[in-house]
Amino acid sequence: MASNLVLQLNKTGNFFGCIQHTCTFIIVNTCTGTLLQSIFGTLNVTLAGKIPWERYWIEAVNWWVGDTIGILVFTPLVVAWWTKDSPKLYLSKQQFQELFIVTVCLLVTSYFSFVDRQPLEYLLLPPLLWSAFRLGDKITTLLVVIVSMIAAISTLYGQGIFFQIVQEFKSIVFLQLFMGVVSITSMITLSLVAEGDRAKFEQEEALRKLDEVNHNLERIIEERTKELIIANDAISKLNEQLTSENLRMSSELAVTRKLQEMILPKAKELEAIAELEIAGFMEPADEVGGDYYDVLPDHGKIKIGIGDVTGHGLESGVIMIMVQTAIRALLSRGETNPIKLLDAVNSAIYGNLKRMNCDKSLTLMILEYANHTLNITGQHESVIVIRSDGTTENIDTIDLGFPIGLLQPIEHLCFNLSIQLNQGDMVVLYTDGIPEAENRAKELYGMDRLLAVLQKNRHLPADIIRQNVIADVMEFVGSAKIYDDITLVIMKLKDV
Repeated sequence: MASNLVLQLNKTGNFFGCIQHTCTFIIVNTCTGTLLQSIFGTLNVTLAGKIPWERYWIEAVNWWVGDTIGILVFTPLVVAWWTKDSPKLYLSKQQFQELFIVTVCLLVTSYFSFVDRQPLEYLLLPPLLWSAFRLGDKITTLLVVIVSMIAAISTLYGQGIFFQIVQEFKSIVFLQLFMGVVSITSMITLSLVAEGDRAKFEQEEALRKLDEVNHNLERIIEERTKELIIANDAISKLNEQLTSENLRMSSELAVTRKLQEMILPKAKELEAIAELEIAGFMEPADEVGGDYYDVLPDHGKIKIGIGDVTGHGLESGVIMIMVQTAIRALLSRGETNPIKLLDAVNSAIYGNLKRMNCDKSLTLMILEYANHTLNITGQHESVIVIRSDGTTENIDTIDLGFPIGLLQPIEHLCFNLSIQLNQGDMVVLYTDGIPEAENRAKELYGMDRLLAVLQKNRHLPADIIRQNVIADVMEFVGSAKIYDDITLVIMKLKDV
């Protein structure tokens, strides 16, 4: 009954497949059938007058121990060798050599213990444990039975250490306990080995699947990156590609984010600008963000673009890539008028959003710098100007344009504003992710704190100011979740 229970629990023909199930077999065998059988069997014999009542419990215990040990010793052998699902015995050349050594060790130790009466019987355990680790359940259960039979036969014929114990205590319980200890130790060791082998196999299988997933992911990333680079040549081609692959790209946000990072202005490009120190930062709230900024030389002038797509995620990131591509394409075609540039970008984005059935839009502002003059066109967050004397100007851009992607044309809704910059003046561009950043108390970072940090650091280089502002924002947010993309651009006139 106990062995059948373990086989059902294992769902396999491997009797020693799980330490928990092997322990269940041992407990069930010890505490159920054999216990009841010994109690009632001894009772029948006593009632028949074969043994006196004062020896009832002694004989009941002997009966119980004998039955239990018999099952513990012989049931594993039967299950390991003769169940229909038991694996075939196969030993390598090295295992045959190990079997020979184990057998010799067992025979030598058995001789000294069961013939020469030396108290070395438990030295039989190391060879049996070695067999459990290296030779499998068939060989180990067979060796356990052989050792147990040698111990029992030698005791029966008046030989060995257990015969001395029988003479002294008038009981063979110690012999039976020895057989039980050897059998239980071997079974538990076999179960531990099986669990270890299974865990190793599962780990190897998991690593194999992980390698396969990594390989497939690398292949997918490489393919998508090539497709996006090709699509960057024209807005119409990009739109067709994104429309046909929108569903697939939903599971490939990492590719889009990597592309966004690739198209941001590089430090070497910004350092090459002769008149301006420019430092930029963009960090999306999600895996893919909807903020945009770019810095482009244009026939002796410097074009600076900054925008913010509504929301964030895959669609916002794709729209940001469209805007960056459109602006660069138009500038390369010679479109230098900021108002016409915004209108052309709006026309392209408006058409693409309709095709995508997308209700997003974005604020977009184009700044053009040349000869200490900064022209501002388009609607976005305010432009902060901190003069060299510490005076702060907060330029509202709400009347300088209209959100991109809502209607067309918008040329009649866009206007220019020019401001003069002097040596030491600083211009700050940002998205709403900075003033609207929240801490755990739901407090907003706010414009006042941003202006205070800018004032405190206005004498430092642009890249240091950028680092200090972002560090202050992150310190304010702390462990709270960042809900919106964060973009910051610092511009200062270089000393001449």
